[in-house]
Amino acid sequence: MPCEEESIVREWLDHLKDLRVEAKKRFGCWCLYCDGQAVGWIHDSVLSLREVGLTYLPPDIHRPDKDDSIQELVIPFDHVTANWLPRAVQDTADRRKKGQKK
Repeated sequence: MPCEEESIVREWLDHLKDLRVEAKKRFGCWCLYCDGQAVGWIHDSVLSLREVGLTYLPPDIHRPDKDDSIQELVIPFDHVTANWLPRAVQDTADRRKKGQKK
């Protein structure tokens, strides 16, 4: 992994350090896991977080249309230190866990 890519992934993970997160190289990107749930991808300095209907995200976070084949929120690197980010990652993991239990 190139040093620049590693430092970007590390910075995302550093700001999520209070959560049980890890990143694994998959399909040319870094898959982000929280509590064992795949919650998104880190690629080109962007975090693509799976769409699970979180209502508290800032308005500049683009939401996919319900008919889009990719249901992910694109979170630019400028949000790496955002106060809401750890909560969003944890809530995504929790909602994905509940969805699997149906």
